Amino acid sequence: MIHSRLIRFCMVLPCSCLVSCAHFSETTVTKHKTPASIDVVQQEDTPPSSQKTVKKKVSKSNQLADASRSEVTENSRTQQADQDIIIPLDDISSEADQFLQTGFQPKSTTIPPAPGIGADENTPAEPDLISMNLDLDTLLQMAMESNPTLAEANAVVYKAEGIKTQVGLRPNPVFGYSGNEIGNDGRAGQQGAFFSQTYVRGNKLQLNQDVAHHDVQSLSWQLEAQRFRVSNDVKSQFYATLGAQKRLEITLKLEKVADAGVEIAQSLYKAGQAAQPDILQAEVQLGEVRILRQNAEYDLESAKQQLASLVGHEDLSYYSFSGELDVDTVKWDWDEAYSNLVTNSPEIQAACAQVNRARAQIARQDVQAMPNVLAQIGAAHDNATGSDIANVQIGLPIPIFNRNQGNIETANSEYHRAVKEVERLQLSLKVELSKAYRDYKKSLKQVERYREDILPRAQKNLDLTTQGYESQQFDFLRVLTARRTYFETNISYVNSLINLRQSEVGVNGMVLSGGLNSVQDISQGVGGTSNRGQALSGQ
Repeated sequence: MIHSRLIRFCMVLPCSCLVSCAHFSETTVTKHKTPASIDVVQQEDTPPSSQKTVKKKVSKSNQLADASRSEVTENSRTQQADQDIIIPLDDISSEADQFLQTGFQPKSTTIPPAPGIGADENTPAEPDLISMNLDLDTLLQMAMESNPTLAEANAVVYKAEGIKTQVGLRPNPVFGYSGNEIGNDGRAGQQGAFFSQTYVRGNKLQLNQDVAHHDVQSLSWQLEAQRFRVSNDVKSQFYATLGAQKRLEITLKLEKVADAGVEIAQSLYKAGQAAQPDILQAEVQLGEVRILRQNAEYDLESAKQQLASLVGHEDLSYYSFSGELDVDTVKWDWDEAYSNLVTNSPEIQAACAQVNRARAQIARQDVQAMPNVLAQIGAAHDNATGSDIANVQIGLPIPIFNRNQGNIETANSEYHRAVKEVERLQLSLKVELSKAYRDYKKSLKQVERYREDILPRAQKNLDLTTQGYESQQFDFLRVLTARRTYFETNISYVNSLINLRQSEVGVNGMVLSGGLNSVQDISQGVGGTSNRGQALSGQ
């Protein structure tokens, strides 16, 4: 019955679909319910490039043929899915995972949605879907919440906090069983229990926490430095993206100018006022401008990808960015910039915290030679005499040979090294600031010169030369030179603006960069766990 219905159904289909219908009639289709997790995996595996595909209208007959082929393969796909081990996404990343939630709140920043996949072509598109803009503040907030290096640096601070807690804990008491003279005269001997406790003297545990506290302070400043790095990189890349957008706009305008030049040359040639080489030269220049436009498109695509990586987002290619490159900014002088760096640099603050740590370590090692006291009390019953007995023991090491001389010398040397490290860091940052300030001054002068002098002259030169060529006062070579100068000055002006904004970021941002560089971890020995071992050993 089903076979005959399929034959009648196939008779009304085009010839291209008969093969599929015949194959469908010979196949037994068993419907299986596909797990929801399979749909999730398939959606996740959809390549990003499919978001850009243009949907074409499909005839009804082709849709029926595709449906028949999809049902034929449903059995094999379902059987294969039953054999595969599919891990739901919820099992991979859970909100209850304490390790993933360390130090950060869930993401709250939202950006405009990207165009969806498989949207019905009859559904009207949202008018502002593609034209939505992202500004710098939104991108910075996204980076603060999603950049993985900040989560790493924050986790390192929490790790140091845990070490600080651990190194200050008192040692646990010991409770045990004791038996002596067992089997003497065939008796059970002395049976009892004991309790022992180590008493750490010299305030060693508190001094351990003092050392670890300065480690926490230093790492907290390192976290602040990483925030500067991420922020600076996002700002710098944001200005590079704005510049890429601006270059694309300029090249599109330049392409219109070059195209108009070809039309002028052709009209003059038809009027007998120009030669054919003029047309060829104009077309060559138009081709060069189109290459510039293509390069600008590639630069913009790459800039968006880099910016998306810095803010921790998968794709920003669907969005444009709002902001200004050509704006007046606060002008820095050298003394003001250097004073701001020395006063507010988180790297210098972290180095100063290490100096304080070294000083605390000296105080800690000075008391290490003070011996701890081990006290033990016990009670037992002597089965031979029937009497109850008690036992008390108190002991401490005598610092005759080991008075911790080597560790004290090491701590003093570390203090002097930490002091010199602060001096070295100040000089190093001064060198980096001088480079950034040099680039800032150079870019500032270039922007002012382009804005006030070069760009107006290039525009005026192009207008006058074009008018003179149309009136046969100038030859075409002069027109080409004027256009090339106009093109180059506009592109160079945008590049100077980008350099100015990026150098400003360096001067304002404590000359820090590397928003995706690896974060230095803290070893278990740092922060006082080795000090804790010393404190409990009494040596």
